[in-house]
Amino acid sequence: MTWTVLITEAHLPWSQALSRYFAQQQWKVIACMPEESCANISFTDQDQIRVVPLDARSKASVQAAAEHVQGMTDHIDLIIGQGASDEEGELPGIAAVSPSRLMEAFNANALGPIRIVEAFLPMMTQGMKRIALLTDPKGSMGLSLPESGFGYGMSKAALHMAFTMMHGDLRRDGFTFRLYASALEEEENSAQTAFHYFTQPREDEERIVILHETGAELPL
Repeated sequence: MTWTVLITEAHLPWSQALSRYFAQQQWKVIACMPEESCANISFTDQDQIRVVPLDARSKASVQAAAEHVQGMTDHIDLIIGQGASDEEGELPGIAAVSPSRLMEAFNANALGPIRIVEAFLPMMTQGMKRIALLTDPKGSMGLSLPESGFGYGMSKAALHMAFTMMHGDLRRDGFTFRLYASALEEEENSAQTAFHYFTQPREDEERIVILHETGAELPL
């Protein structure tokens, strides 16, 4: 049986490194990214990787991508999702809150990964049945990092709650979950660490935690 992973936002440097590492381990990789990025990203040296246009901020785009992928493979073992928006240009502090920016962040970072799981879940009835998330400690309620912008931090916290609720709902069907925070400086080394965390079993699958690439567990 061929293992298949779907990775979103695969145009980003760290996700490109992760896609290549999975391919090197003989996984079939479905690398999803916005259509405008498809022409600029090349995986021609990796036969295991297939690029699929997908904008997680658009339900229509996600549904079209799901239909495309159904023609490429009969199952997905592992979804690795992440938010489609960063906090570039967003200032910390309540005085800098922008309602429009906040809603954009929620659509990209909270609703986007939920759309991905919803659309591709029917293809995960067999195999590993694992859903993973590349995330950011700035969305941690327990850490409460003050330098985070409100929209970005709130959207990430909402996403963590959504994955906690998915865990409670889907674990009865045999699904397991992984949340991972990368420092992003050393893409190749971090991708290797993430690969093992995403693909190996845990002693306690009942708990859902954020694992930092250093091995430390971070509070949700």
